[in-house]
Amino acid sequence: MLLEKTKIYGVDNVGQSSPTLTRTDAAVGLGYTIGTSEIQSDFDRCFPWCEMKEVTDEFGNVFIRVPKFYTKITKNANGTYKHQISGCRYDGFGTLFVDGKGNELDYILIGKYEGSYDSEHSRMMSKSGQTVKVNITLPNYRTACMAVGEGYQQYDFLIDAIIKELFMIEFATTNSQAIMRGFTSENTAALITGHTDNVKTASGSYNNNHDLEVDPWVDTSCNTDGHHACKYRGIENPWGNTWTWCDGINFKNEKIYICESPTEYASDKYDAPYTYAGDRYAGEGYAKVVAPFAKNPLLGFVTEVGAGTNTYYSDYYYYAEGGTVLSCGGPWYRGDNAGLWDWHGNSSSSFASSRLGGRLCYKPL
Repeated sequence: MLLEKTKIYGVDNVGQSSPTLTRTDAAVGLGYTIGTSEIQSDFDRCFPWCEMKEVTDEFGNVFIRVPKFYTKITKNANGTYKHQISGCRYDGFGTLFVDGKGNELDYILIGKYEGSYDSEHSRMMSKSGQTVKVNITLPNYRTACMAVGEGYQQYDFLIDAIIKELFMIEFATTNSQAIMRGFTSENTAALITGHTDNVKTASGSYNNNHDLEVDPWVDTSCNTDGHHACKYRGIENPWGNTWTWCDGINFKNEKIYICESPTEYASDKYDAPYTYAGDRYAGEGYAKVVAPFAKNPLLGFVTEVGAGTNTYYSDYYYYAEGGTVLSCGGPWYRGDNAGLWDWHGNSSSSFASSRLGGRLCYKPL
């Protein structure tokens, strides 16, 4: 494993019109096969994907443990980007596995399931077979996650960037719905958690105990029809089903403020420990340009729209002048809009909706 951690895996031409990317470094020659419900991937033997494991905490919450990796993003002469990741820190590489106080984290835990609510203890859960908690504001979701214990938090902007990086390099695309459509099209309500439990591979789509016209296991359209829950590396519905609240980022009109310290996350805050990171595009449409921030190039945001469902990032970007918080991933009915690069930045911190939930996470602070 030590030798595997020294390898670099990458993709090039990120941000070009075609979402299909060019593999670089040790990723050259690797690929995947999309099956009826499951996805076979050569990256099962590559770090960090091979070390992403399911773990359960003392409360029965199920997480996907993601080991620390390092990232380098290089801008090309034509304005596109080369992304590389490795288990080792080479020159020019940095990491998003940080606690906001100058310390690196060996791992993070991402809720395997969308968050459900433990009303007895007034806290969030990550468990199978539960109703997704919706109609809750981002600040209240934050409080319910932190109530689980020290180190627990809701999904945040750094975790979102980590998932995007892993997905983009594994599948060499910025069009997530070309790999798995997700539960996104012509549905009427959110699914309970655990629909992908029977998928035997790390990624794939399925609906267990859901009322479908055909048996989902023999339905050859599981990954493509928009009526099946999907999972990426064990993380169920990283897009689709409900939008997911995303902490650690605040907006003030077009200005973006970032905090990397989970214990200090707060909504509608624009001074320390939040710092100005850059400007977002003041309009909406399909994301065309995602530009890295000058102060932290491993993070970035949409600065231009004008793409489509199958070009550039292939997902919709929402903006409103009064929008101060972020949600990601799109809900059960948004169709082509609702992939991994769907960013919904037009809500206030007091907003709640039946289409909007979240995810319990943990960092070893």
